[in-house]
Amino acid sequence: MTIEQILYVGTNVDYVTAIENEAPDTVTVKTTETAENVDSFPRDAPDSVAIVDTTSIDRPVHVVQSLADHLETAPVVAVIASTTDPLVVFDVLMAGATDYVERGAPSGRPTQLLAHLEATSENPASVADGDDAEQRFRQELKARRRTEQRLTTVLDRIPQPVFYRDADGIYLGCNAAFESLCGQPREEIVGYKTEHLQNQELADICEQHDETVLKTGEKQTMETTVTLQGEQRHIRVHKAPLTAEQTGVEGVVGSIEDVTEQRRQEQTLREQTGNLEILNRVTRHDIRNDLQVVLGMAEVLRDHVDEDGKEYLDTMVTKGHHAVDITRQARDLTETMLDSEFGTDRIPLESTLETQIDEIRSTYSQAIITVEGEIPSTAVVADGMLASVFRNILANGIQHNDSAVPQLRVWVQTTGDRVTVHIADNGPGVPDDRKDEIFGRGEKGLESSGTGLGLYLVDTLVDRYGGDVYVTDSDEGAEFVISLRRAE
Repeated sequence: MTIEQILYVGTNVDYVTAIENEAPDTVTVKTTETAENVDSFPRDAPDSVAIVDTTSIDRPVHVVQSLADHLETAPVVAVIASTTDPLVVFDVLMAGATDYVERGAPSGRPTQLLAHLEATSENPASVADGDDAEQRFRQELKARRRTEQRLTTVLDRIPQPVFYRDADGIYLGCNAAFESLCGQPREEIVGYKTEHLQNQELADICEQHDETVLKTGEKQTMETTVTLQGEQRHIRVHKAPLTAEQTGVEGVVGSIEDVTEQRRQEQTLREQTGNLEILNRVTRHDIRNDLQVVLGMAEVLRDHVDEDGKEYLDTMVTKGHHAVDITRQARDLTETMLDSEFGTDRIPLESTLETQIDEIRSTYSQAIITVEGEIPSTAVVADGMLASVFRNILANGIQHNDSAVPQLRVWVQTTGDRVTVHIADNGPGVPDDRKDEIFGRGEKGLESSGTGLGLYLVDTLVDRYGGDVYVTDSDEGAEFVISLRRAE
């Protein structure tokens, strides 16, 4: 049968345009945003189809029911966001939808939807008033069986186990996934109460909260563990009232979601978080404190070492300071990774940057750090870890510098809503093919060759702040550029 008229109920203009563009010229597309405006649509229109776009209207189940009550012969097709929510599918079908399509699936796209609608419109028209009672009864019985068969087909396409029971706890239906979960055929489930299930533990879980749903008419969700096929599984059970317009709540519809793997991943994450916290404490206290003791004793030894030994002592002190920097980087990176409630604030740029420059000067006395111009007294969008960003880049310019006297130049530029900090060194520079790699970007992350904790931390933090960091070539070596947002 060829479709001559389509009634679209919804507010998605782009979807309507797509239907109009792909429909034949002989098809008229009418649109309305609510079910109250469908009176102009013929009640008896055998060559027509109604589309209810549930993704763009309020009270979609009410709209479907109003249309189904108004239209005598035209099928009603519901467009839904996803079939992964079995309760939505069940609600629109129980409200009178002839069928449904998923917006993102092929059948939900306009071209395929029109073909789907033509197939839907093949359903026989209602029995004429002149037919005798027996013929009308046979027609109604046939239509009811088609509806039940369609509902069964729909439910079986849902991957999660779904069931529905009446107010007395008797199963009215279920899908294939629920059969598989119970280990019983549908014939041994439908028409019986939960005690008829072979898995009594599962039966008790399915029955829990039924009374609450029936009394309050509100949805319920619970999580628990159950033994299935000899294995402990963690499940989440969703329940909602099964309602009728005249009689109200008549039963309960439920779905079961296996979240075992999700719980295992959460447990693994908790264990990893605990290990990181232990590493953070060890790094922050034990290792760093021991290194500070070693460095202090090394300085005491300066007056007791001859000229031949001073070179070795200087190397030991330099490496010791580098190791202290690594422990600090590991600490900062661990705290960043453990920060689940990250938020930004107004951080003063001038004092933060100057403090880190002074600290690096004190740690690396052989280096020369020059500040060109003035550092603006403005605030940027960051957090307390901004100091770590500057400290790591300053230290990197000295630690990887092969000049006899490491030199750093620092200057700041302000343009519009951006503040850009430049840190240039007189080192060997960074080859073009490694300018991204040194930040640990790409698939390998920290495993990327040449990547250090410090620059990986810098990239992570600046990205959190909504800024940008990159390295380019300077007159003598490398120039790191940190772009941050000005705080309002």
